[in-house]
Amino acid sequence: RGRLMKRLVYTLVGAGGGAAVCYPEQAREGGEMVYQEGRKNVMVAYNFIAGVEAGPTPTMPSLADISTMATNMDMSLVAATMRRVLYTVASKLRDVYQLGQQQVAVLMDQTNNKDDNVADDSVAAPEIAVATTNLEVQGD
Repeated sequence: RGRLMKRLVYTLVGAGGGAAVCYPEQAREGGEMVYQEGRKNVMVAYNFIAGVEAGPTPTMPSLADISTMATNMDMSLVAATMRRVLYTVASKLRDVYQLGQQQVAVLMDQTNNKDDNVADDSVAAPEIAVATTNLEVQGD
């Protein structure tokens, strides 16, 4: 009951919190916009329920407004975030590579120890008996 709603709300809160940490200025601007639009929509709903004449109908932002919001983002923030993420991923990959090298070394030592414990007679190549016959060679 309500699992979908909980997942949606928790996902949105987590993503919003992460975005707010990475981009605090844009998060503040977005929060103010959400607050203003939410307040406007609540007032429209209240007026509709109360039967009061509604004021101007809310309008969607124009394409020009959306494009200016996107271009106002400071690209140095994006570059810095990408650098931090790539550095972290590279350091983790280095750790995984070193761990893999250690595991391979352990496995190689184990196989070498098994080979040393086996008796020398059991791994010796078998002797092959060769039967020869004496043939006389006739000379011209």
